[in-house]
Amino acid sequence: MKKILSKAASILLSAAFIFMLFPAGETLAEENLWDISKSKTATELDSSYTSEVTLSLPSAEETLVSDVVFVLDKSTSADIEQEALDMLSELKAQLDDTGAAINVGIVIFNKSAHIANNGEFFDLASEYEAIEEAIKYEISSGTNTHAGLLAGKEMLDKDTSVDASRKYLIFVSDGISYMYNSEPTVTAWSFLADVWVNWASPDNWYAKYNTYEGPDDWSAWLSEIGELVEAQGTTYEYSYGSTPSVSTEENAETYRSAYAMSVDKALYLTYQTYKAAIDSGYNCYTINTGTSSSNIWGPEFMDYLSGLDGNGEVSFSDIQNDIHYLLDAGSYVEDYMGYVENDYNFDFINSLDSLELTVGGEVLSKTAIAENHYGFGALLENGKYEYELVYTPDDLEDGEYFTWYINVPVSNFSVTSLTYSVVLTNPKTEAGTYGTYDGNGSQSYDGLYTNNSAILYPIDSNGLSLDAEAFANPTVSYTVKASDDTVPSVGDENGLTGWLIIFGICAIGLLSAYASKRFE
Repeated sequence: MKKILSKAASILLSAAFIFMLFPAGETLAEENLWDISKSKTATELDSSYTSEVTLSLPSAEETLVSDVVFVLDKSTSADIEQEALDMLSELKAQLDDTGAAINVGIVIFNKSAHIANNGEFFDLASEYEAIEEAIKYEISSGTNTHAGLLAGKEMLDKDTSVDASRKYLIFVSDGISYMYNSEPTVTAWSFLADVWVNWASPDNWYAKYNTYEGPDDWSAWLSEIGELVEAQGTTYEYSYGSTPSVSTEENAETYRSAYAMSVDKALYLTYQTYKAAIDSGYNCYTINTGTSSSNIWGPEFMDYLSGLDGNGEVSFSDIQNDIHYLLDAGSYVEDYMGYVENDYNFDFINSLDSLELTVGGEVLSKTAIAENHYGFGALLENGKYEYELVYTPDDLEDGEYFTWYINVPVSNFSVTSLTYSVVLTNPKTEAGTYGTYDGNGSQSYDGLYTNNSAILYPIDSNGLSLDAEAFANPTVSYTVKASDDTVPSVGDENGLTGWLIIFGICAIGLLSAYASKRFE
């Protein structure tokens, strides 16, 4: 007998409880738990109380368009530029015949941000040469990582037609920055060299901290700098290249601790902007170009940022895989049939003919491997099919469910869909309408679910297991009409028809009686 709560439902309840303990913005908000594009749809019940259910990865409702924005330091080497171009070339080839698209934005920064193509995206499929020219564009003079990231994030923000999960920000720099804001700004921080001076440069770091290395704890350092930045506001700021009107106090005992200087604020605002892109749901990556100078605090800062995005040290090849692949082989889905005790019961139609798996709209071949075990697509070298489904008819503990095994990577550039059928085995007999139809589960109705739950257990393109995620729950409905020999009640949707029928029968009877009497 099926159970009302399966293991999968218990997982969802546990997750909901955890979210109640940690509201948005607290601990779990940084884990980015529910971000794999997916959808689940169900057709309305037909005359035999059957519905076709489809699981899609990525979501069948999502436009297969991705935005990729590069934020490149002016000093990016030719070798790294070529690695970026090679990545885009590979992605361009992978786009062929998929119907998907990749928009590419290029921001190169020195003391300010220079946005290629007048701030518009390039189409990777048709404008690769223009992208190459934009990436190789050379500029000089100053470094303002904050300005570059502001421009890159703004490009992603403005494109509201693309889902956040399909937006990618690639930040390439050695992290050595001493300006901030879109219009280059610095702080008139007074420090003691041979005499008191207040000019801004990367050397401010050594002048303040007496080391070329970064802090042992960047998080603690950023917290302290944030307090200083807030306290002093913009009092000592001026446009880079102009002359300051007011400088910080010339005090030999406090100048190192009492104020945030230009590098401090540049790194702090860079951190804030990068973190804001992550919090927006964008896929963010840092490519640390290192440095030939003694200012190793810059690359160390880039290493810290790479920990914020959860990706750590990455290559362009890693980023390419993330853009191309939604899931890696080894991912699977557990789908539990809809059931509520003493209410409704949906059964999986366990037939090869009722199953279909498509990739990019192409129907894959299918075969029965064994009882309750089906394979789809090509047979792999390891003896498995590309996709497999194992049906568990009625487990004493978990109830009726199936497991969809994904044995090949799933592309972001085409939709992989599994379609199957379920049948309502115990429809009501009393007249009335039961359930409310919500084909994709977007309305979160309560009841008459074709499935109690469908849980995705994802593996990312780096082979790492991610947190389990739930598909939406579609709902269906059906109407039981009153029997023919029942006088419809007032308010019945078929009442008017019923009364007309009764009136017609009566009229025929009266006419027959009249005719009989007349011809006696």
